[in-house]
Amino acid sequence: MYCRKQDRMKLIASLAALTFAIVAPLALAQEKSEGKKPTAGGAPMGAITPPAEMAKLDSMAGTWKCSSKMHLPPEMGGEQSGTSTMTIKKDMSGFWMVGQWKMDKSKTMPEMKGTIYWGYDPADKKFVEVGVDSTGSWMRGTADAPQNGTWVWNEEGTMMGKKAKTRTTVNQKTPNATQVKMEMEAEPGKWVPMGEDDCKKAGGRA
Repeated sequence: MYCRKQDRMKLIASLAALTFAIVAPLALAQEKSEGKKPTAGGAPMGAITPPAEMAKLDSMAGTWKCSSKMHLPPEMGGEQSGTSTMTIKKDMSGFWMVGQWKMDKSKTMPEMKGTIYWGYDPADKKFVEVGVDSTGSWMRGTADAPQNGTWVWNEEGTMMGKKAKTRTTVNQKTPNATQVKMEMEAEPGKWVPMGEDDCKKAGGRA
């Protein structure tokens, strides 16, 4: 009888030791795993960098002084001339270029100002722009990469309360001299001149 009890106690002790040998390493492994538990959502996201195509806009950065002429319909003010300034710089961690422009007050026109953003859409492989101004006008447009320093932007939006399609051709003749030509689609396929800007970068030579 004594031997049976002793054998039973040895069996229980052996099972307990075996259980500890199995459970202890698992518990330790779980504790280490919890100590290195990743944050919700998986591994941290790597740094996001602007598209390489944005470098094509770098030469536009700076402050530009422009002499402007505008050929508008009579209901939009008619023929106008004046001076304007635009300051362009990188924004939003380099994913956008932003331009702040102001047209000086003239005898026939009040002071006007606005903001334009330029970026690159890697999905459509197009350069994009969005602009608003102090008259309530707005526009959006797209362009392919420049050819020999010339950008052609095809735009649509609302100008002076009227729907409008416009085309803006930007010719950067030198790093410090740019000519801008704006056209409006008067009827499908018919483009008429809307204005010209002759711009020089402040502190630069033409």
